[in-house]
Amino acid sequence: MESDHLLRLLTIFDSSEEAELHLNALRKAGHIVRDIRVADAEDMQLALDENPIDLILCKLLLPGFSAKRALAVLNNAGLEIPLIAISPGTGTETEVMELLRAGARDVLSDSQVERLKHVIQREMDNLKQGRALRKCELMLHETEKRARDLIDSSRDAIAYVHDGMHIFANHTYLKMFGYDDPDDIQGTPIMDLVSVEDYITLKEFLRGYAHGKSMDRTLDVHGQHLEGKQFKITMEFSPASMEGEACTQIIIRELSRSRELEKKLNAMSRQDLLTGLYNQGFLIEQMEQLIAHAIEGQARGALLYIMLDKYEELREAKGISTADMLLTEVAAMLKSQAEDLGLLARFSGPVITLLVNDTDVKDAAGIAKSLGKLIHEHICDLGEQSVTTTASIGISLINETSSGSDDVIKRAEKGCHVAMDEGGNRYHLYNPAIVELAEHERLSHWSRKIKHALKNNLFHLVFQPIVSLHGEAGEYYEVRLRMLTEKQAEILPGEFISAAEQAGMMNLIDRWVIIHSLMLLSKLQREGKQTRFFVKLSSDSLRDKAFLPWLNDQLKTSGVNPGKLVFEISEDSALNHLKQTIALLHSLQELNCGTALENFGMEANIFQSLKHLHVNYIKLHIDLIRNLTQNIDHQEMVKAISEEAGTHDMQTIAAFVEDANSLAILWQCRINFIQGHFLQHPELELNYDFDEVAG
Repeated sequence: MESDHLLRLLTIFDSSEEAELHLNALRKAGHIVRDIRVADAEDMQLALDENPIDLILCKLLLPGFSAKRALAVLNNAGLEIPLIAISPGTGTETEVMELLRAGARDVLSDSQVERLKHVIQREMDNLKQGRALRKCELMLHETEKRARDLIDSSRDAIAYVHDGMHIFANHTYLKMFGYDDPDDIQGTPIMDLVSVEDYITLKEFLRGYAHGKSMDRTLDVHGQHLEGKQFKITMEFSPASMEGEACTQIIIRELSRSRELEKKLNAMSRQDLLTGLYNQGFLIEQMEQLIAHAIEGQARGALLYIMLDKYEELREAKGISTADMLLTEVAAMLKSQAEDLGLLARFSGPVITLLVNDTDVKDAAGIAKSLGKLIHEHICDLGEQSVTTTASIGISLINETSSGSDDVIKRAEKGCHVAMDEGGNRYHLYNPAIVELAEHERLSHWSRKIKHALKNNLFHLVFQPIVSLHGEAGEYYEVRLRMLTEKQAEILPGEFISAAEQAGMMNLIDRWVIIHSLMLLSKLQREGKQTRFFVKLSSDSLRDKAFLPWLNDQLKTSGVNPGKLVFEISEDSALNHLKQTIALLHSLQELNCGTALENFGMEANIFQSLKHLHVNYIKLHIDLIRNLTQNIDHQEMVKAISEEAGTHDMQTIAAFVEDANSLAILWQCRINFIQGHFLQHPELELNYDFDEVAG
């Protein structure tokens, strides 16, 4: 979006040339710059009153004005707009520190143009984060207000406590303990509301709860009414916040005669029925509680994500019941050997988790190593045979930087997959800082390589034939891309496309492919060949408003019949950008270009997209074609897609065809075209013999 790159600048320089030097550098860095220039304090105040400003660039010293004076204008106006001072030289340490103390965000010399780009980007990122934070704070305030209104009218007795003192209690809570006015209970210790006999019990519970050491969040005690009578209650604790301050919510219920039954039902609701361990829901509840304490600096811990190696292979070979027996055996062994280490839960499938309190990196790694050894050495009896297995373990630390249970689980899962990729039967601590740094370096590396390849024409096209199963005339090829090293070695798209997508360079790559496809089609057209190219379009091009005018110009310049080009759009990208895709498909069809929807057939409502996306061709998803001969459900799905496509006057293509048996099934399902290594690998030359009868 344009607003993501829009930079509203206020510049204060005594020379237009100086200002333009910096503005041009920012434009080249991808910013859309809107600049307002002022010369003195009066102009600056007027500009601030009349315009939204993101950032101020100011020369250190000007005739009659200075960066220091500009900061004073900002302060008097009560505005927090980042100001960056530009000095003709490096500036003395005293001058720099004086400006920074006055509120400048940075001081740069006029020769540090590249550094200015990074400083601007940093300040823009801070600005976006600040705006997002203020928006979240406003939403939180509104949510807390609505929640407080709901709590105040609740039939449950609910209170909020901070450092052991009441800060809020609803009407039901006040009535339960004999209070008339909410002010009477504010500042009252929670200890005053239980019997003297339960003081120590409550005190010990609160100490363990505050440090995240208690996995239970309920406590049975005797409540103390103002008039002296006592009654049995259960107190349920959970982390909360009120008016931006962390606190504890307490819900109090009087104990009923069916308390024992309630306890059993509660225990059942926490249990995974297959393994007997705690279930995912209870794990997340406890994790959120631990994270809430960790954010306050009152606790720390770790989540161990334990996945059995080669579980799916066993399931495929021996069946679901055998695989479940293995998982149950391992769970029972861990429960007997490791239950005292923390909370063991079955997360999903072959994944067991261990939530550990009060642990550091070294201890968590030691626990993971011990668990891996226990699993490896355990012999599981599965009916008439005994088997052993191993596990890959991911570790995610829980501390003040943890943003929530989803974040902790994702990190642990990523660590587990790293361990699996390294061969399994090991553990890996996921460190997001190291991973993000490595990812940034990887993206920077590929971004430079892609730019170099585009500039120096270090790409080439390869072509894979698309063949009619029913004798339709014409030569059809899908166009594929390869990057070349300086020594002309090929680099496959799987190595660089992801980086190109993240760097926002796919529209440039799309254009390179289209230009070179048109050049070749123009040559083939002059030779009288009836060749049609299928060309992939990325989601970047879907969103690029300049793409269609550019394509129209290229078609006119090349003289190629637009019908010789079929543009392929992934169903996933199309549905994620439905409005843009519908508009683009319509425009491509007006240009007389062909259109195709690829990777089709794996969405939940499989034919829903065909109501909105009117294309000439549908290319089936690889997962429908893989192992087609063994999968009856997929055979029926392929046939259904073929029949549905026919009702919309669309033709079907099965890509990734690898064997003759699949070919026979596709022919029976009335699929129109096939593509894949069974026919031919992608080649540099257009050399497939289309006169040969397929199948």
